[in-house]
Amino acid sequence: MKDKITLRRDIRKVQATASCSDLTSASQQICTHLVKAEQILKGASTIATYAAHGHEVNLSSLHQLLPDLRLLYPLCHSAGRLTFHHVQNPTTLTPGTHGILEPDPQQHSNFTLDHIDLFLCPGLAFTLDGIRLGQGGGFYDRILSRKNPTAQVIGTCMDWQILESIPCEAHDIQMDYLLTEKGLQKTT
Repeated sequence: MKDKITLRRDIRKVQATASCSDLTSASQQICTHLVKAEQILKGASTIATYAAHGHEVNLSSLHQLLPDLRLLYPLCHSAGRLTFHHVQNPTTLTPGTHGILEPDPQQHSNFTLDHIDLFLCPGLAFTLDGIRLGQGGGFYDRILSRKNPTAQVIGTCMDWQILESIPCEAHDIQMDYLLTEKGLQKTT
């Protein structure tokens, strides 16, 4: 099995070859699959999402598809800490840490973790049993270790990013579901 650093490098090379139109189409399909997942959205009022960076799945159309839900975006702080802020329109996000679009805490209200019903997590790769390979900063593993125990966690990616195996460490948080352009599936 490849180590995480090598695996990240290899996946980024493949991502760089993906066409923008394929990513845009897959992103729209992924959003549509989520909207149709009534068992996941039932009772949810607040969803933690993210602003796509580079070749990540873009979930911004959820604003139009789920207008009655609060969508929160992460803000990166020093020491690898995230806070989540309510954003009504993704065009109000501004470049922040690592060049990722982030909320402005002066105009976007902060929500505590216990208010979040569902987390949508980007990743470089996932396995069918829910192991996630992130960018390497540990931001999501730290925040998800403190989430409300009833909150669901969904890894979002292109179908080709689901791998047979990924190195896993004790601090890695597993996903409850995977969401790709082919649909939503419970992890095994």
